[in-house]
Amino acid sequence: MLLNITPSYDLMEVFETFISTFKLESFFPYLLGLVTAVICGALIGVERTFRQKEAGIRTHIIVALGSALIMIVSKYGFFDIVGLADHVNLDGSRLAAQVVTGISFLGAGIIVFKGTVKGLTTAAGVWTTAGIGLAAGAGMYGIAVYATLILLVVQVVIHKVLPVENTSTTAVSMKLKDDPEAIENITKLFKENDYVLISSSVEKKNDKYYCLFTIRAKSHINPDDISKLFTGNDYVLSLSV
Repeated sequence: MLLNITPSYDLMEVFETFISTFKLESFFPYLLGLVTAVICGALIGVERTFRQKEAGIRTHIIVALGSALIMIVSKYGFFDIVGLADHVNLDGSRLAAQVVTGISFLGAGIIVFKGTVKGLTTAAGVWTTAGIGLAAGAGMYGIAVYATLILLVVQVVIHKVLPVENTSTTAVSMKLKDDPEAIENITKLFKENDYVLISSSVEKKNDKYYCLFTIRAKSHINPDDISKLFTGNDYVLSLSV
């Protein structure tokens, strides 16, 4: 037997409730959580933007803001149905828990980039930013701020201290002439200009070589530098970084 728990509403009362939600005193704690999340997300995003990473200021702000909003809705958005029937229970963590799973899809999009795996640190940072947003939305402002500071210390300090963190990896896609010396010429140029060739894949089609090179350097790899390196090269028909 199904119970009818749909409440009856007075139109004027609903309208007054709608208007009251725009009064600052009624939503200020929620707004404070959103603002805290935005500031924390922006601080993390600035560091990533300066490092020219895949996810920058806007991405981190949106992730933190969305996470905070979902946490607020998860905690406070269902009070109107509690008590309508004995079997109606409220679990404030269930909606917020989906953020942890859902943000993984965004992280996967950051990691898989042009056929190579990169951006693991940025993806992990976005995932942590989502957690910071959840903390801000839950009203744990101090934890959100301290977590932001810790994350920034990890991102900046370890990058400067550990040599392995100072490397940069990118994928270079090329179309080469059908010449036995073409690939050897390209790999030699990479080596002479201090680029380490991590992996390569070559496919011959329509009398052309289609190559994908994954290279690493000790500093940030500028796509313009790669383009200039192969400008005028007789073997290179097209290039993209």
